[in-house]
Amino acid sequence: MKKQLILELKKGGLGDHLFYSHIPRIAKEFGEYNEVLISNRSIFRNDAYRKLIWEFNPFVDGFTDEPGLYYQVEKLNDNENLLDMLMLKYGLDDGKRWHEPELFYTPEKKLAYQNSIIYDPNYISYTGDLNNGQLIQNWLEESGIKVDFQMQKLKQRFLTIEEGEMMKTGSILDLCSLIVSCKRMYCLTTGTATLAAALNIPVTVFYGTGHDQLYRHSKLHEYVHVGTDYNFADKVKKEIVLFLGKFLTLGVR
Repeated sequence: MKKQLILELKKGGLGDHLFYSHIPRIAKEFGEYNEVLISNRSIFRNDAYRKLIWEFNPFVDGFTDEPGLYYQVEKLNDNENLLDMLMLKYGLDDGKRWHEPELFYTPEKKLAYQNSIIYDPNYISYTGDLNNGQLIQNWLEESGIKVDFQMQKLKQRFLTIEEGEMMKTGSILDLCSLIVSCKRMYCLTTGTATLAAALNIPVTVFYGTGHDQLYRHSKLHEYVHVGTDYNFADKVKKEIVLFLGKFLTLGVR
């Protein structure tokens, strides 16, 4: 009888999907699964994630309308990262630790960006107690780093800095090309950083006070704590939101 694993991803972000990208391979190589499927009930914040992460993955056999398994991790164990602990939640273990996300796509390199330093100010998930990009700007200046391009603001959340020519990527595949082509990428603890890890490209990742270490998951990256610019009112607001979050589902997943 065919042993089947169905994954149902209940959070739709780029990083949210990449955290599970190693599971199909390990399931087949070490879990004795003959078939790994992705449930169509999964949430995709961007339809392109479906193709990039799952359709290109040779260890994924297709999609199904059936529900699947979904596990989350709330707390780290010593000497294990988020991806390790998700693997173990699925009853799998390849004996390795500090897994990186996996991507089976080779981006085209763009020579125009090969000597460029790029900063991505965008984020969706909480990246620490930061209101604006001034602390990041200060760190860059103190480190003698000059940003050539700053990626265009998307949606509602961003920590922009005061330098860098504005640029736009047309698709997630363009972002992959940008990451593998540029001299150095600077970003926040978001999908850009997780995507870079999947492409085996080290980047510098900024985060603020209060950020959960669970999401600083890659050995490739340099993680920089820039502190906090929260004032008293910001801290009170945060505590209220955290309190209400225990009883209500806030915002769009």
